[in-house]
Amino acid sequence: MNNMNRKRKTNPPAKQTLAKPKSTSPASLTQVTHQLLSTGPIPPPEILQGYEQILPGSAERILVMAEEDAKHEHALEKSALHLASEEIKRGQLYGLIIGILAFVTSIIALALGSEKAAITLGGTTVVGLVAVFVIGHLKKFGSPSMKNGDD
Repeated sequence: MNNMNRKRKTNPPAKQTLAKPKSTSPASLTQVTHQLLSTGPIPPPEILQGYEQILPGSAERILVMAEEDAKHEHALEKSALHLASEEIKRGQLYGLIIGILAFVTSIIALALGSEKAAITLGGTTVVGLVAVFVIGHLKKFGSPSMKNGDD
């Protein structure tokens, strides 16, 4: 989840000030722009103080809102990690079951005298399972070509 490291940006409106001209010609006007950039859910202290002056108690409400938002984000991340972990465990369990069933079936086929069926069934299942786990491991940890989807 790439949204885990998401930061909110707040861009309050820029304050524009026109300097007093020394002469009355339009060419002598100077425009000064002041822009305050802030990242995160909490505005800078100057803005927070402005909110507090307009509506007493609003700074506290903004801080509580930011804390609740952070708790919510943490809960979502924890839930996503738990679900991903469960999915991995389930996939490994299914792979183990398939491998054991294929091995038992190939042993039964061998005992019944069908060597070709036993070799085909056992061999293809083992090769397929190994390929899935190796390719999955390479996609997760290794080869840059696998990560880019250049299979």
